Amino acid sequence: MTLGRAVLLVAALAASGAGCLRQRSDPVAAARAALKSVQYVRRSFQSSLAGCNDPTSHAPAPCVRIEVEYVEATRSTVELARAVAAFVAATVLRPVGEGGPPPNVEALRDELYDLYRERQAAVPDYRIPWQLERTVSVACNTPELQGLMAAEHSFTGGANPVERIDYRSFDTTTGARVGVDTLIAPEHRDAFAAEVERRFREARHVPPGRSLEGEGFDFPGGRFVATDNVLVCPNGFTFHWNRGDVAPGVFGATDVALPRTDIEGLLRTDATF
Repeated sequence: MTLGRAVLLVAALAASGAGCLRQRSDPVAAARAALKSVQYVRRSFQSSLAGCNDPTSHAPAPCVRIEVEYVEATRSTVELARAVAAFVAATVLRPVGEGGPPPNVEALRDELYDLYRERQAAVPDYRIPWQLERTVSVACNTPELQGLMAAEHSFTGGANPVERIDYRSFDTTTGARVGVDTLIAPEHRDAFAAEVERRFREARHVPPGRSLEGEGFDFPGGRFVATDNVLVCPNGFTFHWNRGDVAPGVFGATDVALPRTDIEGLLRTDATF
């Protein structure tokens, strides 16, 4: 990933006929130098709908509880602030029903309350508590790279609770997404993918050579493909497959970490993170 380059301009000096080289800073490099670190402000929202009982103690408890916490980039480039806001909207404001994404957390709360009331209207004695917890936090913050993690824990009346993690990394200055294609040299991507698969098999206890499909994993065409749900931070790459992504829900989630020291030789020569 090119973080900055000097552009050399050759200027002819009419008076003396001599030449000189003058260096002009790349705008991205200049912006990065001026922005030593990104500052974030944390926002939170809590709300509850009364009228139920705790299933264990039978004490009064909310029928619905919602807790949301996320970050906004306040001292950053406009491009990064927009990228962070888009990631927050895609995760924190993910719809709980079948409609489109709500415009804000208040609308998300109203949607959740309405769904619960609809369930009670269909089943008058329904008193099973629902909860929705969503957070977006900063995993790494450097002059080159921003890493964000969105986590969800929820139960909204289904067979099982939802546990979900979404990762996203951005260039600190441009706000562009940073991932495998950004940092791994093209000629080494097959080797990198093979290493991710090796570690995935280790995590899921699938020996080399054994069919992943035969072990219950559902990859396109039956061949391993690394997820784009990846966190890039200075210490390396972390891949996360959520429950149900490539296997039945009973398998749970899968995490694969590749320390930077283990894949240093596969990086692009201009990779900086």
